[in-house]
This record gives sequence, structure tokens and C-alpha cells, in this order.
Amino acid sequence: MNIALGQWSVSREWQENANTIIQLMQDADRQGARLLVLPEAVLARDNQDSQWVIEAAQPLEGPFIQQLLAASQTLG
Repeated sequence: MNIALGQWSVSREWQENANTIIQLMQDADRQGARLLVLPEAVLARDNQDSQWVIEAAQPLEGPFIQQLLAASQTLG
């Protein structure tokens, strides 16, 4: 199995992070990877405000996960 690793500086904005992840997913798929490993806390992060992760949280049915799920389904 081919595995890809995705690493970037996670931002405060969940939509920016979702876009980055989707791009990484597409890149990994083009290179034949079947698994993409990402860092923890990819939804949103602010190293200056430890509460931001809690404030930015979304449910599984929220837009962040739903966008990633939709992208995953199109990539097979």
C-alpha cells in the first residue's frame, strides 16, 4: 500500500485547512497513495490561543468533515 504524508502549518480558518487537505488528498491520489496521514488538530489551530481549538470545533455532520468526506468519495 502506498502511503502519503501531509504536513502544513494549520491555520485558524477551517475552510482554508479543508482546502489544503483536499489538495493534499488529490495530490496523494495522483501519486497512487491509498492512505493520507495528516497531523492532529487539522480543523483549526492558533498557537497563541489554546482555547481556539475548542471554539472552532464542529460536529461530525458539520461542513469541515462533510467537505472532506465528499472529496474522499470522488477520489475513490
